[in-house]
Formats: sequence, C-alpha cells, structure tokens
Amino acid sequence: SLISIRHATYLPNPTLRPQSPLATVQYDAPRYRAAMTLHGATSFFTMTEAQQQSMEVQNRCRAAAIKSKRQLIFSHLTALQLHGLRAVMRTSLDTAALHITVDSDTKKSHITGITEHCWHGEMTHSFVDDLILAVSVEQAICQIARFTDLDSLVIAMDWLTCHHPQLRQTTHQRLSDYIHGLGRFAGAPRCRAALKLSMDGTDSPQETVLRLKLLEHGLRAPTVNHPIFDEADGSTMRVDMAYAPERVAIEYDGEYHYDKQRWRYDAFKRNRLQDLHWRVLVATKQDMRSSYHIDRFIRMVIHAIHDARDQGAHA
Repeated sequence: SLISIRHATYLPNPTLRPQSPLATVQYDAPRYRAAMTLHGATSFFTMTEAQQQSMEVQNRCRAAAIKSKRQLIFSHLTALQLHGLRAVMRTSLDTAALHITVDSDTKKSHITGITEHCWHGEMTHSFVDDLILAVSVEQAICQIARFTDLDSLVIAMDWLTCHHPQLRQTTHQRLSDYIHGLGRFAGAPRCRAALKLSMDGTDSPQETVLRLKLLEHGLRAPTVNHPIFDEADGSTMRVDMAYAPERVAIEYDGEYHYDKQRWRYDAFKRNRLQDLHWRVLVATKQDMRSSYHIDRFIRMVIHAIHDARDQGAHA
C-alpha cells in the first residue's frame, strides 16, 4: 500500500532544540522552500509500486515518441520516474503531463499532454530503451530544483544515491560535480543546499525524512548505515542511523520488516545491540504520520543522547 508522510509544512517545536555541542548542523529549511504552490504531500511507494509506475511512465513515453515527428528528450520529473524514483515529489509541475526538454524556445511545438521546457546548458542524455531518450538523473535533479521544495529534493538525491546497488542511479560525488559544474541556473541555491543535506548510502526515503527532522530539531546529522562490530562472533551489524559517540541507534521499520525471517533477525540484532550497551530506538510509519508523533519520537532520541552524555560525564 502507499505510505504517505506529510511533512513539508511541519514546523519543529523550538523547545526541543538541544544546546551545543549537539547542535552542530544549521538546517535553514524555510530559506530554501519553494516560493510557489506545491501540489500534494510527499509520499512513498513500495518497490513493486515504484516499478509499476516506472513501467506506466515508460509506456506513455514510448507512445509519445512514436507519435512525434521529432526526437523527444524526456526530462524533469518524467526522467526521474523513468529511473524508478520511489517518492512522489511535492512540485508545482503538472504531474499528469510528460515533461521534455528542448534547447531553444523556437523548437517548442506545444504537444498535447506534454510540457516543454527550454534548457540552455549542455544536454546530458541517453536512451532508456530503443525509443525513449531521457536526460541524465543529474540534469533532471537540477531541472526540477526550481519546481520543488528542499525536503523533496534531498529525498530524491538520497534515493538516487541509495545503498542498494541495483537501484542506485548515481553517486553523491557525480551529483556534486554536475551541480557545481553548471554554474548559475534556476534553482541552483536550493539544489546546492539539498546537496549539503543529502547522503550516500541510505536505505529508504522514509529514513531521509526522519534524518531531516533530526536536523530540524538541532541535532547533528547521524551516520547512515552505521556498522557495529560484534567481537563475540566477529560479525558486523548495521543500523539505519547512529549517533556513535553516544551509542544511540535509530532504525526505521518499513513494510518489508513484516517478513518473518527479517523480523527474527532484527529482533536478535536489537537485543544484541542492547547487550553491547547501545540504546536502540525504532521508528515506524505510525511515528511519522503527524508532526505530534514525529516530535514525540525525536524527543526520545534527544533524551537518549543526553542520557548517554550524562552517564559518560559521571563514569
């Protein structure tokens, strides 16, 4: 089923902001939020739904390419969807239309069901299949920056550079090189701000939302996919996010965690981590369903970090 997390208009509770040295990252979301009407909430697909959406968009693009008398270069949101983006981004673009790019206003032909955009920079594109030509994910990210908000852009960047080798489309370094190599373009400040908040190697868009909320509350950025070595058997366990100096681990349980084998492993892992003197906090989609519930979960994280620091001071 569709997992929906409404967060773009969320304002953190200032009473939850910890004092230095915890607050080491400045998160200035309002400065870079899109000054436009954004349609819908950010929501996330399961893997199967994302594949179905990508196939549907691909079929529509093929039909448009066959009908067109010239080569269409799909871009913006359409290009990201063709590459399997799992998040429905908050955007001012027409999400029902296909989006293409031309290099000159004189080449616009006003095709029904297609929104045409002019891009004056260098075009980086390749064939998705025998008919569909699309811009690179790096160019698509830059193109959509002016039409979305900061959080949505970070979610998209994280997903494109995710931990899963078969799903990862690019790297944080390639994104950085492309964005900074373009120089000035519409949406550049928001794009560069999102790049600073984005991280390689995340597991799900929901984890990105949770990490951004931690930053909004004044916490430093946690380590993602943090490895924890168990000397007892020589194994390494990974947690979704961690504040390693304080030995606080944060896990997000998505739908895949309802698999019995995965559930058993996670139960063992979390018990073992507690035995190794780690505090493990587990977030679910229920914790993400409203500002109140997010506040409540992050308050637990803040308390766990403070407790760890207090225990260290008295050790």
